[in-house]
Amino acid sequence: MQQALTSSVYRSVAVGGLLLALSLAFGHSTRSHRLALHAVDEPNCVYLTAWHRGDVRLEVDPGKLTPLRFSTRAWLSDGCRWLGRERLDPIGPRTYAYRYDEIILSCDPDAEPYLKTPRTGTVTVED
Repeated sequence: MQQALTSSVYRSVAVGGLLLALSLAFGHSTRSHRLALHAVDEPNCVYLTAWHRGDVRLEVDPGKLTPLRFSTRAWLSDGCRWLGRERLDPIGPRTYAYRYDEIILSCDPDAEPYLKTPRTGTVTVED
């Protein structure tokens, strides 16, 4: 009886391993990667960025990168509602050109808007 149980366990492991190998060989190569931003942060500036808590994880296919866009809206303490826009355009198999800019969407009547802080840099696709 124990031999039959052990045999079916080994068979299940073997079939599972075969299915995993086939899916890796013939499946999509797209998987989650860490996107690391390399851009200068100006002191005392606010950036409405997808990277506000560190590197971003996203499903991308290194070698077949496509353009990416991120946008973030927020009310800031200057009394204005802002839109931060980030644009990533592929420049290599694992590298994007990065561009960030901001738009003021609206402000309170007595608001004193912050200065806009556009920036450029690169984003690398890490494992």
